[in-house]
Amino acid sequence: MAAPTQHSYRSSGQWTKTVRCCRLPPSCRRMRLTTPPGTGQLSEKELSAALVNGDWTAFDQQTVRMMIRMFDSDRSGTIGFEEFCGLWSFLASWRTLFDQFDADRSGNISLDEFSRALVAFRYRLSDRFIQILFRTYDKRNEGAMSFDLFVQACISLKRMTDVFKKYDEDRDGFITLSFEDFLTEILRQLR
Repeated sequence: MAAPTQHSYRSSGQWTKTVRCCRLPPSCRRMRLTTPPGTGQLSEKELSAALVNGDWTAFDQQTVRMMIRMFDSDRSGTIGFEEFCGLWSFLASWRTLFDQFDADRSGNISLDEFSRALVAFRYRLSDRFIQILFRTYDKRNEGAMSFDLFVQACISLKRMTDVFKKYDEDRDGFITLSFEDFLTEILRQLR
């Protein structure tokens, strides 16, 4: 992780308030260029333009929406500079993990690499379920998952795990819940 440095920002688009953040690479500094004058905020479209995979392909729109939901602390529907610093640090950490599991250095995660990542994250899942999960996020049907989709898959799995744990009071790996509770949890995940 890069050493902390100071950057300045003000919601009017001027860079005046000092915040501690990671040292920002050019793609993060690009926020200055892509932010509409006077707003100091990135919309979903603008954030999408600022985030690219290692092969320069755009992030999946669902991943971009997920990032906004996770880091939009003021619930404005946009990402400000401080929120972007947090997002950038988060993605840098995930990039380190992604690179660690991309054993063949292809720039993508294969099914075997994804399976090894889930084992390293201490998930005990059947091969069948891992294949289903992988295929869900292999949106191009190429047998490979890009960085953004790897992050999306792992975050989605974590969220589903957290919901399950909420109902698994005796921690035996089985839950009983009403149909409406099930639907409520699904709807919460769709937001």
